[in-house]
Amino acid sequence: MAHEFHISSNDSVPEEMPAESFYSDSLPVHAILQLVIFTIIFMVGFFGNSIVIYGVLQQGSSKTTSSCFIANLALSDLAVLVLSLPVGLLQELASWPFGELACKIFFPFGDVFLTVSIMTLTAIALDRYRAVVTPFKARFTKTQAKICILFIWIFSYLVVGIPTSFILKLVEIENGVKVCFPFWRSNMERIIHKVLTACLATFPLFLIGYCYIRVVLALWKVRIIHDNRNTAKNSITVMRLEQKRKLVKMLIVIVFAFSLCLLPYVTFALVLEFTGMERTSDVNVGLVTCLSLLYANSAINPLILCTMSKDYRVGLRPCGC
Repeated sequence: MAHEFHISSNDSVPEEMPAESFYSDSLPVHAILQLVIFTIIFMVGFFGNSIVIYGVLQQGSSKTTSSCFIANLALSDLAVLVLSLPVGLLQELASWPFGELACKIFFPFGDVFLTVSIMTLTAIALDRYRAVVTPFKARFTKTQAKICILFIWIFSYLVVGIPTSFILKLVEIENGVKVCFPFWRSNMERIIHKVLTACLATFPLFLIGYCYIRVVLALWKVRIIHDNRNTAKNSITVMRLEQKRKLVKMLIVIVFAFSLCLLPYVTFALVLEFTGMERTSDVNVGLVTCLSLLYANSAINPLILCTMSKDYRVGLRPCGC
């Protein structure tokens, strides 16, 4: 979704657009701002997600299902930074140099990685729901978690990546500038695609919210029961309850940060789409801000993990972090 609104607020034929409106000898202020911010996000996120994955690997056989899903979330964030961010920046600031096949292969990755992140957060929420709200049911095993992760990647590419690749074409506009651009058979098809993409990005948040509300209520109820029984603070049951509480608190913060970074861009993109707003300098600055928030989420998660989880800080000690 992040690539669809880089060029214009509508999908008119690119050949009719003057190249000077997007590319010039001197970069506009919003482009320089975008370049600086994206560079910072890339450096922080690349290092942070790499050490999170390393920390999970250091857990060895003590890895939990939550650890597996968190490692997958870090992997999708790392992929966003290594592939989607540079591709989007190149499309915005320069002519696409790699040909139409590369256009069809690399541009859909942004939507694929976003879908992987959303589905991984949903899987984490369902795992916590099963563990806390229905504790007597069988827990997800690490093997099942790994199968689920594989399914998430395959499903995301089949449902989001492949359909997107069919509508992308490499178009040469004035002065030899080439852009990777979505083409639609009809205006209705374009609107349906973008609305469905926005729904795919936001609707799972309602399921995640429901799961965590039930989890918090269940933990609160158990805590009241133990307080009324005057259970010793150092008992194994209370210690496990406290560990669950801290984990759920951290996961809720991760979901809140994801929503805070995603929703402004989705809202802004839909406003651009349905109001026909022109790409003025103020609109460009707003778009850069929303895009920066979207990509910043890939750098925020490692900071949350290392700030709120003692286990991850311990796991990172062998690398001197």
